[in-house]
Amino acid sequence: MRKFFGNNKSWIILSIVGGVIAIVAATPGSVKIPEDIARLQDSLPAIIDYNIHVKPILSDKCFVCHGPDKGQGQKAGLDLSTAETATAKLESGHRAIVPHRLSRSELYHRITTTEESLVMPAKESNRTLTSYEKAILVKWIEQGAEYKPHWAFTPPVKKPLPEVKNKEWPVNPIDYFVLNKLEENGLKPSPQADKETLLRRVSLDLTGLPPSVEEMNAFLADTAPDAYEKVVNRLLQSKQYGEKMAVDWLDVARYADTHGYTVDRYRDTWPWKDWVIKAFNENMPFNTFTTWQLAGDLLPNPTREQMIATTFNRNHAQNMEGGIINEEFRNEYVVDRTSTVGTAFLGMTVGCARCHDHKFDPISIKDFYSLYSFFNNVDEAGQISFNDATPGPSIMLTTKAQDAVLAYLAQKENQTIAEKQRIEAQEKSNYQTWKQTIGNTVPFDLQQGLQAHFSFDKLENGAFTDQVNPANKGVVADAVLVPGKSGEAFKSNGDDILKLGKAGIFGRYDPFSISLWIYIPKGVDKAVIFHKGDGDITYGFRGYYLNLKDGKAEFLMAHVWPGNEFLKRSEQPLPKEKWINIALTYNGSGKAAGANLYLDGRLLSLVTVKDHLYKDILFGRTNEPGLQVGADWRGTGFKGGLVDELFVYTRELNPFEVQMRAQNKQAAQYSAAAVPDVYLQQYYFSNISAAWQQTQQALQALRQERNKTTAAVPELMVMEEMKQKRQTHILERGVYDNPGKAVSADVPNAILPYPDGLRKDRLGLARWLLDPKNPLTARVIVNRYWQTYFGKGIQKTADNFGNQGSIPTHLDLLDWLAVTFRESGWDVKAMQKLIVMSATYRQSSYATAGQLEKDKDNNLLGRGPASRLTAEMMRDGVLRASGLLSDSIGGPPVKPYQPEGVWAINSVEYVRDSGINLYRRSLYTFWRRTNPPPSMNTFDAPLRSSCVVQRQQTNTPLQALVLLNDPQYIEAARVLFYTALQKYNTLAEQVLYCYRALTGRSPSAKEINILENLYNSEFEKFKTHPDKAKGWLTMGEYRIKEKTDPRQIAAGAVMATTIMNSDAYITKR
Repeated sequence: MRKFFGNNKSWIILSIVGGVIAIVAATPGSVKIPEDIARLQDSLPAIIDYNIHVKPILSDKCFVCHGPDKGQGQKAGLDLSTAETATAKLESGHRAIVPHRLSRSELYHRITTTEESLVMPAKESNRTLTSYEKAILVKWIEQGAEYKPHWAFTPPVKKPLPEVKNKEWPVNPIDYFVLNKLEENGLKPSPQADKETLLRRVSLDLTGLPPSVEEMNAFLADTAPDAYEKVVNRLLQSKQYGEKMAVDWLDVARYADTHGYTVDRYRDTWPWKDWVIKAFNENMPFNTFTTWQLAGDLLPNPTREQMIATTFNRNHAQNMEGGIINEEFRNEYVVDRTSTVGTAFLGMTVGCARCHDHKFDPISIKDFYSLYSFFNNVDEAGQISFNDATPGPSIMLTTKAQDAVLAYLAQKENQTIAEKQRIEAQEKSNYQTWKQTIGNTVPFDLQQGLQAHFSFDKLENGAFTDQVNPANKGVVADAVLVPGKSGEAFKSNGDDILKLGKAGIFGRYDPFSISLWIYIPKGVDKAVIFHKGDGDITYGFRGYYLNLKDGKAEFLMAHVWPGNEFLKRSEQPLPKEKWINIALTYNGSGKAAGANLYLDGRLLSLVTVKDHLYKDILFGRTNEPGLQVGADWRGTGFKGGLVDELFVYTRELNPFEVQMRAQNKQAAQYSAAAVPDVYLQQYYFSNISAAWQQTQQALQALRQERNKTTAAVPELMVMEEMKQKRQTHILERGVYDNPGKAVSADVPNAILPYPDGLRKDRLGLARWLLDPKNPLTARVIVNRYWQTYFGKGIQKTADNFGNQGSIPTHLDLLDWLAVTFRESGWDVKAMQKLIVMSATYRQSSYATAGQLEKDKDNNLLGRGPASRLTAEMMRDGVLRASGLLSDSIGGPPVKPYQPEGVWAINSVEYVRDSGINLYRRSLYTFWRRTNPPPSMNTFDAPLRSSCVVQRQQTNTPLQALVLLNDPQYIEAARVLFYTALQKYNTLAEQVLYCYRALTGRSPSAKEINILENLYNSEFEKFKTHPDKAKGWLTMGEYRIKEKTDPRQIAAGAVMATTIMNSDAYITKR
């Protein structure tokens, strides 16, 4: 038997120690190689390369138990992913691999033993090694078991162009790398594709649309040497280029027009999609494109566009289901962002390290949560609001007209405030005169502006009566009265809400005050005291709330929490087990500074936690219910708490009036000398000065108008850093409520250590991704560009550049493209042009017998690309051919034809659009996460529930059924043939036109004959059964107005749909 190695000792298995085979020496001599391995020696490569030959085996068959996962997933403490750990001494005292020494390498004995209990991979792993794989490992150990760094973790190097024999074929540098490989394997490149094929290929690849018949004719007539380049330049400059490029990025960014999960309501994120299209059309450098999307908000004085770009990070699904745990889903959103960045820019499955160290790649759970930390500093809710509010953080997308109106209102508001101050200064003498007039006695009257008063002294027909408006009632189930501060008081059970009718209905612009007595029981540190809110967190806390939190008073006024609210909290806890008077006053400014809280008539010291309220706090058509006491829908109620003497005012009480209210005085005569002058002046201006009161009314009217204007402004979710960073912890097993060790923002060192001095935020992360030393980003992106044109990347697993990913077929080419891309200033259009101008791209896609024998899968690129049209190309292509396609760019999503009842699962009706919206490009089609457009899914469009960088390609009967039955295709077929009928007189010409419009090439005589026969057959059928033509004539909205023979149109539509179902249409060659 032939020896694989030198003169080693043979070894005998004696026992298993510590989970690893213990091996002892026997007699000197070589190991006897099993016959099934030995006979493969001649078929093995002369030199076994770790990255090319060995690591794919170890990664697939061994790393699951003996990989870099240092947790419970790693068996027997053995890590085969590095030379250091693979050759280290094990607990048994022996080593898995001893370079050059098979007999001393326990790995060898484990993979060659026939003992079922000892063989590796273990039976329970459901993995086995083939004889060839064993032979590779054996020869590798014998040659020294040399480990090499993972190819994707070493920075790309731009090597010189390789030598080629056929120096006439290369058009640009790409071709030298391709031709060199072909020549090494005894193959030749294919001839250039014919002009029709090439034009359709490049038109679809650069714009997603087929060429028009006129464009085909022009290109065929252009015999200039640069005719093709002129076409490429035209396509790159067309606005359709940006739309085509955007489609792939929408998959990456998991874009949809709804929030997802069970409720799956609409969200306004299409402005981000429009920004993406614009960025591609304007050829925004990819480094800028990346930086803006990851961290546009962190740039100095960010523009609106830079803020819009950050919606990339918010495109994930968000949950508004009732009863979910807020923090659980907030964590899910951060995990999604982290995993998306890992896939989109690094081509790594970093999400596999969420629960434990990655089993295959050097990414630990600490690495994952360190990366997670970059995205964990956003003030957002895990349970988003059930109403129409945009989840914060968000920005308002005002029009120029709205900007002008808001600027005018702001200016007028400032002028009105200044006018109030002028009146206060001007009327000082009037104020002094008034003091003398009243004889130094001030008649304070707390009835002015009193909207409601509930004494809670008694129940009338099971309800409390409003002393101001007896028709207004306070209602609660099973009301309990107990002795109160004055007479009786209401005792809350913490579950049932006391609803005070229409009292307390105020908007953001309304000044108001509320005073009440409360008794806080021992042990109650968290409670709802009163609110005019809409369902707590389920509705984003819209309204206003006075709560207890950690025993402290907390006042919240919100449009939606978090993001559009202000929040103030007392510095000290409120007293318990005694009656206290709490008063809230608010001036209608919409600012935290305009709200004050008082304890027993004394101003409380408050901390402003948030101050970002810019939209109204009212809800519903009637804005009811009004003020509610003691509980809310899902919050912690005021259990056992007592409430008495509640007053509601439609004005801001001044501090002296608050004191009076705390002293239970409705009206009183006070000596002017006993009232602080500042309070007396406030009384004078708000009660006596007509000029000041008129100006205050004008100010409130301006604020109301501003509120109305902002209410009409749409918003967009964006990124925004919290002022105080949230501490990130490793979440044990990935569970949100099981925090472990604290970590800070960082990146996997195996890829590239985070540079010293680089800021530890998302902007720093973007710069790390784009660092010239980063080995992944440029490679990952150019590989996906290549995948767009050739159907698969130079590295086939575009979503996995790690140890489980494929080895590039042309690594030097991939690296050359990556470095060139970076050196060009990340010029996206230049990279597209470089690829499509290459002779490699321009080859015919038809394979010879020799090519199929030597390179069946076209890994060596000896022929041009051929692949099925994407879902978008399939639909857009027939619309373009028929002349129905709208060329408008951007805007809200549209709802073209869709089968009835697809949305019925959530009791939501799909209201189909009409007119031009039926014929917009497919990237504008409304994308509902739980019910994506069925025809798009049938043609392999992803669900967009997560980041997708590589669409699957299937060939199913359902696809043919869509092409034969979808109204969009039937309608397009009818209109296409009608157009042909208007242009040409003979059937042969009409068939030719339809065929060229759809397939981009001229049909053969045989194809024309087949289609003519089909048309004639169908025409005769419709003559005999005219009723069968109805569906072909009426399906879809478009109607042919001119008088035509319906039998002709129906037969022509059948013929056109047949072309649509042919390989000539559905395949890009």
